[in-house]
This record gives sequence, structure tokens and C-alpha cells, in this order.
Amino acid sequence: MAVTLPAVVEELLSEMAAAVRETARIPDEHLSSLKFIFGSSAIQALDLVDRQSITLISSPSGRHIYQVLGSSGKTYTCLASCHYCSCPAFAFSVLRKSESLLLSTDTTSLLVCGAEDRTRAARMPDERATT
Repeated sequence: MAVTLPAVVEELLSEMAAAVRETARIPDEHLSSLKFIFGSSAIQALDLVDRQSITLISSPSGRHIYQVLGSSGKTYTCLASCHYCSCPAFAFSVLRKSESLLLSTDTTSLLVCGAEDRTRAARMPDERATT
């Protein structure tokens, strides 16, 4: 049975989430795995998570988007459901170069946040979520 990268990432994030629930920290071996899978963007992603730069915005109907305050001070919109980010790194590395396994720092941050449950939360009305 072949194991795909998304399955490996899902398993790693699941293990990270369990470790954070138990010990309130990510074990070093998981950090090493993140760096191996995502490269240098993993370190930048962890920095965004540590600075609490990620806000989950949800609507009453269940729509979710993330806003990430980048290190430059600019806010980017990320859609975790389809692994899309409006940041320049995503446009260049994933869309332009077609390196589909490479995620931008912002989308990597979302994965880490999901494992750590470290997003800020905000609500918006359904009407605003559809525009």
C-alpha cells in the first residue's frame, strides 16, 4: 500500500495535536518532521503561529476562512479547504512553478495551527461571507 504525502502530513498533525493536548508543547521529533516535509517555510510558519498571527473567521452557516498577518504586516486570506493562500509565496511557489507539494508559509501555518488549536477567532455575518 502506497503512502501519500497528504496522509503522512495528516498523521503528523494528528500526533502533534495529541502531544499538545497532553503536554502543551510540540515534541522536537515532530518539529524535525515538519522541517523535513515543508522545508524552511516550516520555521516561518511556526513563527506566525507563535506570534498568534492567524485568525479563523467563521460565519453562522459554517463558512471558514483564515486571515494571516504576514511578517511584512500585510494580511493574507487563506482557504484551508482547498490549500489556497493569497500571499506572493503561494502564487510563486505553488501556482506559478506548479510545485503542488510545496505550501506557502501561511498555508503551512494553518496546518500547524490546526494541530495546536492556536488561532484567534472572529465571526462574520453570512451576507459578508458570500461577497
